[in-house]
Amino acid sequence: MKRIGLLIVLIVAINYSSWAQSNIFGISWEVNTPTNGHYITKTSYAGGKIEYRHFFQKKYSVGLALNWTNYEQYFPKTTIQSKDGNSAVTSDYVAQVYQLPITATFHYYFTGSKSWLPYAGIALGGQSLQQSLYYNVYVSDDDNWGFVARPEIGVIWHPEGNINWGIMLGASYSYATNKTDLIGSNSFQNFGLSLGFVFGN
Repeated sequence: MKRIGLLIVLIVAINYSSWAQSNIFGISWEVNTPTNGHYITKTSYAGGKIEYRHFFQKKYSVGLALNWTNYEQYFPKTTIQSKDGNSAVTSDYVAQVYQLPITATFHYYFTGSKSWLPYAGIALGGQSLQQSLYYNVYVSDDDNWGFVARPEIGVIWHPEGNINWGIMLGASYSYATNKTDLIGSNSFQNFGLSLGFVFGN
């Protein structure tokens, strides 16, 4: 339902926004791999992003971005301690994480051609991380917010020089300060690849 709601917001924005020069809107599919190492490591193909960028001085843009990713991974039997340390459960379990960063963005655009526009940038903001462990008939939850920083690089390709729409390919590395007592982690990190469309001039 969350993903459907985000898509509805994007559709409304496309239908009711006039594409003024120096503004672009984008929607992308994202593939993300956690890099924490001691927790979820399975790549997620269930991610996406919507964003807005406003250009100034031709080589710079500022904007807003909303990303989302759902991770899920099975773990074999282990012993899980409760948050207060007074009890424990030994069982196999399934870990689920829903990641939702909301960021302000800044990008610099390198000199390219009429069709190709390479860029590098940074996204800074807050991240909601909803984490759940499902074991036997029990579930443990930990939802919190943290600060997120996400450097990114990419390129926008306008087929045949068309400036009204384009294809965007990007790569990013995200570091967030979200903590969880479920596994004793003080951060959440992931590497991401994205492929999508941009609209505007």
